[in-house]
Amino acid sequence: MRFKEFASLITLSEILISKDNAGFERLDEGKWVKGRFDKSIRIDQPTHGVGQTHAHVYGRKGVEIGVVNFDGTASHGTKCRLSDADADELRKRGFMIGAGNIVEWIVLPTQPQLLLG
Repeated sequence: MRFKEFASLITLSEILISKDNAGFERLDEGKWVKGRFDKSIRIDQPTHGVGQTHAHVYGRKGVEIGVVNFDGTASHGTKCRLSDADADELRKRGFMIGAGNIVEWIVLPTQPQLLLG
C-alpha cells in the first residue's frame, strides 16, 4: 500500500465497549507523561467506572516501580517510594503524594457484617 492510500484510511477516534448492549462506555487509554524520564509515568482512568484515576510509574529500563491512586494510596497490590521528580510531576497533576514519596496500602479495620436470614 502506498503512503497516500495508507494516510487516507479511516482512523478511530473513540472506542466504545458494552457488556450487555444496553449501555456503552468509552475506552480511555493511558496518557504518558514525563517524570524523571520521558514516558516514565502512565496515567490511567478508572476501569469501567470503578476505582480512581491512577498512575503507573516506571524505572529507567521500563520495569514498573509501582502504581499510585489519585488519593496517594497504592493500587494493583504495589507499594513503592517515588523519586522526587516522579512525585513532583504527579503532585502537579493533583495526585496526593505523601511525605517521603511513600506509596503504600492503607488497611482499613474490618467492618461488622450483617447476616440476613
